[in-house]
Amino acid sequence: MLKKIIVTNKTGIAFVVRVVEQGERYGRNMMLTHEENEPLVEFYDARHPFDFDLDGNQLGQFVSRYYISTLAKSEGGINLCGHYEGAILEEEPMRLVQEFMKPYNPEQYSHDWSLAG
Repeated sequence: MLKKIIVTNKTGIAFVVRVVEQGERYGRNMMLTHEENEPLVEFYDARHPFDFDLDGNQLGQFVSRYYISTLAKSEGGINLCGHYEGAILEEEPMRLVQEFMKPYNPEQYSHDWSLAG
């Protein structure tokens, strides 16, 4: 299954979009292991050679990470990072991200954000 794609926003900034499944490495220097069942979706600014996958392929500069169900339920575009003006994906590139996520069956997940009390 395809693990990453590149989408470009209307200002020409390319973002690497990567799915992280249970048991896979992620985070700074790939030092964390994703332990939950629900996949994560990561966004990297491809202009900056900062983060690399375990095979040494450039990802870019990390921008944000979401549970796959969060992105599957969103409509329109998304601001990936509020303080970073260029980190906006409009409706069309976001639609491409959602198409890319379909093989991962994001509708089967529903992340519970309630606080245990």
